[in-house]
Amino acid sequence: MNQMLTGSIDTVINLPKQVDPEVAADIEKESVFVSPHLERITVSRCRTKATVHLRSSGDVDEVIDKATRYLDVMAKQMTGFDIKVFLENARKDDGLYEPNVNRELAKRKWLHDYGKGQVAYTGPVLRLARLINETAGMLYEKHFNVFDGHFPSFIDADTLHKCGYFDSHPNNVTFVGNVIEDFDALEEFRKANSCSEGALLPPSEHIHQGGMCLNPAACFPAYPTLSGRTLDVQGHVLSWLGRVFRYESRNIIGLDRLYEFNVREIVFLGTDEYVRDCRKKALPLIRELAEHFDLDMKLQTATDPFFATVSAAKKFFQQAQEVKNEILIPVLKEDGTEKELACGSVNLHGSFFGERFDIKAADGEPAHTGCIGLGIERWVLAGFTQHGFDPERWPKAVRKRIFE
Repeated sequence: MNQMLTGSIDTVINLPKQVDPEVAADIEKESVFVSPHLERITVSRCRTKATVHLRSSGDVDEVIDKATRYLDVMAKQMTGFDIKVFLENARKDDGLYEPNVNRELAKRKWLHDYGKGQVAYTGPVLRLARLINETAGMLYEKHFNVFDGHFPSFIDADTLHKCGYFDSHPNNVTFVGNVIEDFDALEEFRKANSCSEGALLPPSEHIHQGGMCLNPAACFPAYPTLSGRTLDVQGHVLSWLGRVFRYESRNIIGLDRLYEFNVREIVFLGTDEYVRDCRKKALPLIRELAEHFDLDMKLQTATDPFFATVSAAKKFFQQAQEVKNEILIPVLKEDGTEKELACGSVNLHGSFFGERFDIKAADGEPAHTGCIGLGIERWVLAGFTQHGFDPERWPKAVRKRIFE
């Protein structure tokens, strides 16, 4: 008979093998998606055991079974690939990193955290966010002669399916629903909320999902607009500020990891040679951006946090092909220790999107694509972490725009 949990409990599980630090970090981060009755999984210092922290209700045997299967597939990830650093920037500001930035921004009323991965900001935070986007846009225009576009925040589920997102990141998807077009259902919902103290949601059978989602990756809405086209010899470039939504469960924390955030995006489409050349041209652009805001930064090979059951295979492909580079900027954890925050990425997609959306390069073959995405709010966090709240520590051109 299965044991029902009536109080909190921790259970230790032996890992199939010792995992490397990166895999251990992934295990801990993605464990929030194992079960609603599991608080988190933590990996021991020796990285051969994991502790399952269960919540105060639920079937213990069922949760432990899911946790064991999760740990088994996560431990299969291949490791040992060399990390290649493609560029670095060292800041000129010699001051200490600022601790507790999220807390200080809220204290100054420049940031309001709603507590569910959404933030409102004003004052210097808003001005810095706008300046980061504006500066990146100017650099995109300078290096690639591209001008701003706009894409919606909603995206059709069929488009996400074509993009392979449901197969790779089902845990991060947000579906959009509405109350069904039914007089009685709508009246029931209205009456329930007419005198209630808090919001009462309609029953699941009264929610209609029309096949729309909130966009979880900035580049996705661009590809349908080019479907069926053959691109010019010089290739094609698009740039815009995208609104992105990724469900992060209990991993949400300040500006570090949001449910809703902004990404400055640029997408390249054309032949394989053209797209790879664009990635090379992007390196000085990223260095210029880091220099402009005087930030410690490096760009190195990386992988995406795929869903557990496909993580090993998909990460192996990314590592072996070196198709993803991550922009890492040091910030401080809540305990004051340093961590490298992924503030953007430079990606190659091969011909995947060209084939899925019937986009052809000038040579008649499926177009290759690549993109750069810069997480605006994370760059803001990095700026205040590395320069603090004394305007004199900031580069002159930047402080004039955000403090004066």
